Amino acid sequence: MRRIFLFALVFLTFNASTAQAEYDQTEPEQVKEYPTYFAHSNGISIAYQDFGDKKDQTILLVMGLGGQLIHWDDDFVSALVDSGYRVIRFDNRDVGLSEKFYKESTPGLFTGLLYKLGMSLNSPYKLSDMAADGIGLLDHLEIKQAHVAGVSMGGMIAQLMASNYPDRVLSLTSIMSTSGAKHLPEGTLKIKNRDRKDLSREEIIQLGILTLKAIYAKESNQPEEDWYRRSARGYDRSHYDEGFARQFWAIANSGDRVDELKSITQPTIVIHGKIDPLIPIVHGRHTAESIANSEFLELEDMGHYMASEHQQRVLDAMLRTMRKASQ
Repeated sequence: MRRIFLFALVFLTFNASTAQAEYDQTEPEQVKEYPTYFAHSNGISIAYQDFGDKKDQTILLVMGLGGQLIHWDDDFVSALVDSGYRVIRFDNRDVGLSEKFYKESTPGLFTGLLYKLGMSLNSPYKLSDMAADGIGLLDHLEIKQAHVAGVSMGGMIAQLMASNYPDRVLSLTSIMSTSGAKHLPEGTLKIKNRDRKDLSREEIIQLGILTLKAIYAKESNQPEEDWYRRSARGYDRSHYDEGFARQFWAIANSGDRVDELKSITQPTIVIHGKIDPLIPIVHGRHTAESIANSEFLELEDMGHYMASEHQQRVLDAMLRTMRKASQ
């Protein structure tokens, strides 16, 4: 977990010195954007998008650290809708178009020291608050129960939703996430320090490409314009480093979830990539071991990034798990 914490402290300052004009600078064709709505949830404003037939069972998709709702791939969302589900994806607090905590501070080196000493970090909010945001969104939409799926930090939030609100969560999908147990090993991803505050839009987009490729963790055959489109789309929709930092502060100050995982009884699938350089696969295994009767799916070619070649396998596993909840 310490490696993850250090990663978060320096992620915002990733070395972009090699990201100069490596790729064609022509802007790729714009992607289709979908209507975004806003809900008053748990005392704050949450941005969300709603797909599919409102009569169908709902899947709530929870994104990871610093990620926005658009980082749930549009084709993946469409595939879930085509499978007969209503799909809600939303921006977690402090990122995307959801409410920002501008008046709150961000963690610094002293926060890291407190973390190493096992002391309280006094974060502005915790993962439990973010789980309550998701439940509040369901309340706003008058959805009594939903299947919940989360990636990375979103998996942690989804775990807490399943544990803390068992009557609201039909099934749980936890992807590339962790139980947070202290004995679990650190990741191997190493990045360099670089101050981002004076970087241009293009430099930060290129930095984002480097980061995506690092967590993809293998050689890519994706066209460079696809990497550029993803990075640019996120930057142009919302660029707010302070929210990323506070979200990780919440992770670090929320402790492990082992006891909560043991209380989960809903059908559960835990999915993890074998080559994940940020959260090693043993974190996924431990998560599955902590949830009775859960299924563990190892994807041998996935890092800390769910790309197009992984999506059908993830979709099949989710559908299998969600159908168990209806039996």
